[in-house]
Amino acid sequence: SFEHMPSGIDTMTVFVHQSEFEEKEQKVLQGIQRCVHPDYIDLESDLALIAVVGRGMRSTRGTAGRIFSALAHANINVKMIDQGSSELNIIIGVRNEDFETAIKAIYDIFVTIQL
Repeated sequence: SFEHMPSGIDTMTVFVHQSEFEEKEQKVLQGIQRCVHPDYIDLESDLALIAVVGRGMRSTRGTAGRIFSALAHANINVKMIDQGSSELNIIIGVRNEDFETAIKAIYDIFVTIQL
């Protein structure tokens, strides 16, 4: 099973639980290579996903800017960004070790500081 699968014009990313994937890693990678013939496969581990969700996001200018400014000020590197066409959420990937700091930074910018 997978958690999230954002895609772009020429890329596709698949997020899976590391514990479920470790035993099957080589078999899955070989299957992808055989069936799809990608230019390259990049495997990255220890990422956490954060979903920022709200009905008001669609009609409020600067929401994404506030999120990413808060993360930058907290010295957190964003590894992945995905926003669906509904504009009701933004999903962000950060290193596992940055997860709690990222949650606090996002919470603070919207709830504590309310900029």
